[in-house]
Amino acid sequence: MQKIIININPSIYEHIMFFLKNLPKNLIDIQTQNRKQLPSKPSTKAFGILKGKIKDPVEWQREIRGESDRDAH
Repeated sequence: MQKIIININPSIYEHIMFFLKNLPKNLIDIQTQNRKQLPSKPSTKAFGILKGKIKDPVEWQREIRGESDRDAH
């Protein structure tokens, strides 16, 4: 099977789901995910090679971007 991920405007959601649910069950597997389940803000914990070296990754990125902006001028 192939996999697609689509973001659907709430105004047409019911129409799309109606269409998908009327396709043969052996040809399609419908899995829905509510947008509210996704994390709403970026993680403030470092991981991977940065773990233990950077206290606040978001602040670190801001500092790095600020330094590169100064270097460009």
